Amino acid sequence: MKINDILTLYDKILIGFVIILSLILLLIPFYYFGSPAEGEELILKVQQGDELIKTVAVADSYDEPIVFEVEGPIGIHTIEVNQGRVRVQEAPADDPLKICEKTGWVDREGPIIVCVPNSLSLWLESTNSDIDGMSW
Repeated sequence: MKINDILTLYDKILIGFVIILSLILLLIPFYYFGSPAEGEELILKVQQGDELIKTVAVADSYDEPIVFEVEGPIGIHTIEVNQGRVRVQEAPADDPLKICEKTGWVDREGPIIVCVPNSLSLWLESTNSDIDGMSW
């Protein structure tokens, strides 16, 4: 028995419709959350524990990279801001998994770089965003 004997024309149309709808729904978030809107300025916020310790305008990093260090309970993190994106360049040697370093570059609102052993969090915020919250 062949598959063509089981499926009717309407079954094939329904399968095609579901595939096209799935692709459209998969691509919608990239359209709305893909890149910052015009006139929108991103700001890097660095928090250690409950205290916001540093705020950096990401637009300043287009001329030359901004590199700074943050000291925590287990050592020093080196943070790099370059061409509108941010990353943890180097995590302390005492950080067993170095997940915050492996996270890589963040260039938009939403994703957060977290280093649990050093109680360090980095994220980008927009100066004029319509989004007031996000969850993953």
